[in-house]
Amino acid sequence: MEITGIIATAVLIIFCLAGFILIPLGMPGTFVIIAGAVLYNLITWSMAISAATLAALLALALVGEILEYILGMKLAQRRGTSRPAVIGAIVGGIVGTFAGIPVPVLGPLIGLFAGVFIGAFLVELVSGKNFSEAFHSAIAAFYGRLGAVFAKTLVGAAMILLLFV
Repeated sequence: MEITGIIATAVLIIFCLAGFILIPLGMPGTFVIIAGAVLYNLITWSMAISAATLAALLALALVGEILEYILGMKLAQRRGTSRPAVIGAIVGGIVGTFAGIPVPVLGPLIGLFAGVFIGAFLVELVSGKNFSEAFHSAIAAFYGRLGAVFAKTLVGAAMILLLFV
């Protein structure tokens, strides 16, 4: 394999790993995986990864984003979380991811889930629910987010598998 192929493969692997790590953090890691595939083609100056494969990757990425959004909201609402609390959980998750916990590597992930819980909990308290109801809603939002992250992580794994098979 010539040097260009080695570099292209290294870039693809790095982008796939980075994308896969970003997915649980609520970031668009699936699109990072696609960017790696496009860069692979640009570096090798070929269509080694076909247009059909790139289209399939894009379709999977869109499915992953939709699943993350729908599952995050629907799982939480099914367990009793109000719509405003779901929005509070989303905002809390974003703030928690970027504020993070000062723990290497896992800090943003811990911050994400803590933010989801705290965001939903505070919104439910402000909206007039008692502590127990707010706590139950926050737990539901946490489980909704966990289910959404799991589903999107599976989509990311499928994308990587598609690229390397």
